[in-house]
Amino acid sequence: MKLTITGKGLSLTEALETYTRKRLARLDRRLNKSIPVRVILRHEETRSLDSRFVAEVTAVLNGGIIVRGEERAANINAAIDGVSDAVVRQIDRFKSRRIKSKRTGRGLAEFEQEVVTAAQVTPVATETGSKPARAEAVVRTKRHPVVPTTVEQAAEQMELLGHSFYVFLNVDNDAINVVYRRDDGAYGLIVPDRLGA
Repeated sequence: MKLTITGKGLSLTEALETYTRKRLARLDRRLNKSIPVRVILRHEETRSLDSRFVAEVTAVLNGGIIVRGEERAANINAAIDGVSDAVVRQIDRFKSRRIKSKRTGRGLAEFEQEVVTAAQVTPVATETGSKPARAEAVVRTKRHPVVPTTVEQAAEQMELLGHSFYVFLNVDNDAINVVYRRDDGAYGLIVPDRLGA
């Protein structure tokens, strides 16, 4: 792996860089040598002393799969330890799912049977004249590259990141779709449909 370490709000000493490389060496055994891995170590002024130091790791695997972990702790070494463990777990879980998927022969057809498209969901009627719920201010904007992906790959990426939904460009319909985990444990797929079309 190609490791890049950046410090924000703290001094990136040689000892800290060595410790980070040593802890993330576990990723080296799991990743291809050419995979770029970005580490950001930062100190934030927060009220909670237990979360002042943040270690963030991002790796983009072959095929555009993103592995990301963030850990907050009272000291930077504990944050590095935590994020190292989290990212290793993510990679191992991803690889075991890939192996299981290949062994069982579970392909896209079986996966799509679990998916519910938004077109099949009846919209809920709203009462006219009622006041809309108070809109909260947007407190954070996140951007991520949207790459053409299959529904199955998007679900894998969502699980890998530990999110409950994932926005992607569907290769089958060339539109932005959202895959999400339903309350019953199955997957759902939101396919935007223009009104009146």
